[in-house]
Amino acid sequence: MNAAAPWLVLIGPAGAGKSTLGREIAARVGREFVDIDEAGVPYYEEMGWPVARIYRDSERNGWIPTERAWEEARAHAVEQVLAHAPGHVVALGAAHTNYTDPALFSRVERAVTAAEHVLWIEPHPEPERSLAVLRARNIAHRQFDYQPGGHDILAEWLGDERARALATHKHYTQGHTVEQSVELVLGELSHAQSAP
Repeated sequence: MNAAAPWLVLIGPAGAGKSTLGREIAARVGREFVDIDEAGVPYYEEMGWPVARIYRDSERNGWIPTERAWEEARAHAVEQVLAHAPGHVVALGAAHTNYTDPALFSRVERAVTAAEHVLWIEPHPEPERSLAVLRARNIAHRQFDYQPGGHDILAEWLGDERARALATHKHYTQGHTVEQSVELVLGELSHAQSAP
């Protein structure tokens, strides 16, 4: 185990519940919780991508082209946030593990897999059911279906096998309360730690 690395990194598509579950797990085990959507902001800015620019460029150029354009800033944020989160629980927004540039993905892969545990979260083992649940959640809570211009980036995130392969553990939340999910995840992590 690398003591300078996070204890747990949560990954998965938008609306999976990474921040909610991560915050509860951190509170339960007495560790600090970090959400990259907040902690990553100064690192985006270091790369010339303040949040205001992301929104402005999304409106001007379209969401998908903007998403692609700030990949390097996201990779930089992942590296920096995870390097400064020793023993913490960190939630990575979906876009932070999804890259069109293989070199950027490799950088993120090195940073993420340094963590003791990496947990992929989605609603259901069947991708079609997961996608339907995630779509409904995002429409209800974010008023966004993640299909800008007909490009289904939610399905892209969900089906990204490279991102999935980062995980040392997977958890499907459907049918569980947050409390039940916390118990199940902590049970699995404890079992993994005690395994020879």
